[in-house]
Amino acid sequence: MKLNAGGLIVHQENYSISGANRAFSHGDSIKEVLRLVNGEIHDWEDHYFNLMASMRIFRMNIPLSFTPEFFQEEIIKVANANNIKNGKVEFFTFRLNNQNLLESEIDFVISIQESEKSWEFFDNSAEIEVFKDFQINTSFYALVNAPHPEEYIAEIYALENEYNDLVLLNADKRMARTLKGNIFVVKDNVIKTPKQEEGVIKSVLRNNFIASIKNNSEYEVQEVEIFPFEIQKADEVFILIDGIGIQSVSQNRKKAYPSHLTKSIFNTYFKN
Repeated sequence: MKLNAGGLIVHQENYSISGANRAFSHGDSIKEVLRLVNGEIHDWEDHYFNLMASMRIFRMNIPLSFTPEFFQEEIIKVANANNIKNGKVEFFTFRLNNQNLLESEIDFVISIQESEKSWEFFDNSAEIEVFKDFQINTSFYALVNAPHPEEYIAEIYALENEYNDLVLLNADKRMARTLKGNIFVVKDNVIKTPKQEEGVIKSVLRNNFIASIKNNSEYEVQEVEIFPFEIQKADEVFILIDGIGIQSVSQNRKKAYPSHLTKSIFNTYFKN
């Protein structure tokens, strides 16, 4: 696998980062996750502006070279280097190790993970559980796609207990998101998902997915406050995962879920 490291195509095994780099030592970094579909960047313009907004929130010194054209070209460059037409792309940007943060320059790394399909729909056995050992920070700054170390501990817990994913709660004990993405609960023709202020990471895919489903009269989408007990009352539950697609949830505790409604919703949005 090849990476785009600051504009240079390098083999992943040959890429290294200094231990003194702030991305490594402080987690001072931002990630934009997107999808390459049939050789094209899905919703590339929205992803570009989302990345720029996140970098401004983190007060990064955005180079003049970080133009929309630059964003597209650098992603396509690594896709072509790996001969990939469909897959998950991660655009990772971080501050270099300058002593003066006000003058610190920016670097980036772009990776791509190939997929056989334009978008993925997983309806395999996937059990989720509500995780209560910590609470999601819902502040404006916490909603940028940056490192969240506490979630790495939750990920280990999920692996140890053979859960596919964990539902994360905010300080009000309402659902915020899952480790993998955004949770949606389906009841009759109503699709509910936590609203942005509940602890939802800024996501182009989520925003455009919700807008698209709202345009389909078959379903009503509500961005609301959701308590965990609503999972047990749902007809179906699914996770929207940036850069990948949808994971249908098969079980929460003793409640089992089918996936035919979720499959229909997937086909409504992911038409490619």
